[in-house]
Amino acid sequence: METSTVQQQEQLFQKFESYSFDADANFQAGMKSIIGNAQNKSAQEQKDAVEKAKYFYYSRFVQSFDYNQYQAWRQLKAATSIDQDESQGSSAPSSTPAAPIVDETIAEESQSSSTAADPTYPKSFQEICELIASGKPIPGIRQIPNNLAEGTPSEAKLAPKLKPWEKKKAGSAEESVVESITSSADATA
Repeated sequence: METSTVQQQEQLFQKFESYSFDADANFQAGMKSIIGNAQNKSAQEQKDAVEKAKYFYYSRFVQSFDYNQYQAWRQLKAATSIDQDESQGSSAPSSTPAAPIVDETIAEESQSSSTAADPTYPKSFQEICELIASGKPIPGIRQIPNNLAEGTPSEAKLAPKLKPWEKKKAGSAEESVVESITSSADATA
């Protein structure tokens, strides 16, 4: 069963790589703004921005997939093509293939650490609704317990603050006491 999923992913990745982004008018309309924003960046950063835009568009409008898995598949594909070139007697120096392999292991380690720190959230609102409807937990959402803090609560040390309507009652009671004192003083005099 696991091999069929790998084959399905590989087919999906191949479809993604063979997708005609140049012929897609909606994608090309969005690319104008992306290229405009990336003009002051290096060639590698521009290439990365275009690649991420392709992934975003494809996963949003055609079929969604995990970008990190695609990157790993692409690196594995590149490594196997390098190995095939070596076995066919390529005239490349032996130190050249070693550099991409080191870069791949570093990239895989950084990807695994970034995926451990960043939880994968569902891609669309519909996926979230389906998870809620089926009663499954939503990945990346922290579960908060329903019970309050355990332990005895502390005793209040201050008197509660009077509300505005309570202040009027308290003020009128004080005024009536003052009036009764002054009226009794006037009556005795």
